[in-house]
Amino acid sequence: MDIDSAIKQFNNYTKDYINLNRLCILKVNHTIRVMNLCGEIAQSLNLSKEEIELAKLCGLLHDIGRFEQWKRYNTFVDIKSFDHGDLGVQILTDNNNCLLRKFVASDEYDSIVLTSIKYHNKYKIPLTLTGKEKMFLNIVRDADKIDILYLYIIGDIKLDINDETMSYKIFNYLLSREQINREDLITKADRLAISLGFLFDINYQKSFSILKNNNYYNKEIDIYKKNTTNKELINQLEQIKDVINEYIDERIDKNVR
Repeated sequence: MDIDSAIKQFNNYTKDYINLNRLCILKVNHTIRVMNLCGEIAQSLNLSKEEIELAKLCGLLHDIGRFEQWKRYNTFVDIKSFDHGDLGVQILTDNNNCLLRKFVASDEYDSIVLTSIKYHNKYKIPLTLTGKEKMFLNIVRDADKIDILYLYIIGDIKLDINDETMSYKIFNYLLSREQINREDLITKADRLAISLGFLFDINYQKSFSILKNNNYYNKEIDIYKKNTTNKELINQLEQIKDVINEYIDERIDKNVR
């Protein structure tokens, strides 16, 4: 496993897409941050050096489908184009050009890497995964969610909530500490719940510590509060903030693995 060579290959692969559209550089930057977060989480689990580099490789490749998605469909929205996790696996395993072998010479870890790519963006993960597949997938899912929260905070992802309130169903999902399914969204304000609900699908103690140390959720909720005059929505956000902070503290206090 040579993560430095893999990074060079990634930079070589993405450079033409960046020249095609500068928005692709945002995905490159996101990828590198996710890769580094995967390394931090893996290290916290006392994994071997080889396994830490494997986790970083999974993070490096998790969004590989995004670049071809933009080239083919001119969007990063899956529902308008193609599931980017599925597309990433397709691109890496094309029979005429097995791109995955350019990132890692051995096929020893293919099932782990491809599982991490295919399911990193899915609402639920399969129950049939091996213990190793599940662990590395959850490392990537945690890292990806953490960086998406960061993108909301710095303004690279913006939401138009149109001063609506969250629907009763979505609001109560969050109060009940449940992850949000996009299929349940009704109002524009419900879209806020997606990233807020990420928290209830976080797996590792290190991930919770990163969220708390960076104050990501409080910062995100404060941004939403400043951008609405809807008092009912502000009240909903305050209640959700209390639930989120309580949940994070509970999970950090436990030995979450």
